[in-house]
Amino acid sequence: MHRKRSRQEGFTLIELMVTIVVFGILLMIAVPSFTSMMDTVRVKRAGDAVNAFMVNAKSEAIKRNATVRAIVQVADSGATWCVGMTTAASCDCLTAGSCQIDGADRIISNSAYKSVSLDGPDDAHAFVFSALRGTVTGNETVELVSENDVKLNVVVAPTGRARLCSPDGSAGGYATCP
Repeated sequence: MHRKRSRQEGFTLIELMVTIVVFGILLMIAVPSFTSMMDTVRVKRAGDAVNAFMVNAKSEAIKRNATVRAIVQVADSGATWCVGMTTAASCDCLTAGSCQIDGADRIISNSAYKSVSLDGPDDAHAFVFSALRGTVTGNETVELVSENDVKLNVVVAPTGRARLCSPDGSAGGYATCP
């Protein structure tokens, strides 16, 4: 007489528990790295937005044949910040409707970049783009900093050219600032 061997189907409770424990350990190892990566992505997004804003301000100055100001404002030691664009002598981008061109608000702020602060004094600083070739006076810099101290600078050269660089190399993929 031959007995049929019974085949086990599925898996045991012990195998399931071991799998869950291994998965939990891997997750605990990965979460800090993922958080750090997301922090870097946030500061890069904010840097790209401010850089594009400066490029747009230069283009507006040339297009309109008028002086355009990109006004950077910082409050709460960098936790609250905004950049506004105007053809007027000044604007307060922390106040709705203050920074406009042709009746449209031209503002970016930290509300879209929650964990990114702007390093600088709690006051307004204007990047003044001239109508002639969109040039600015001197090298101008905006430094963005994440919660984990990832730093990215937006540097506007006297020619009006905006570029991104990392002052300490913490934002991978960008040249180190001179």
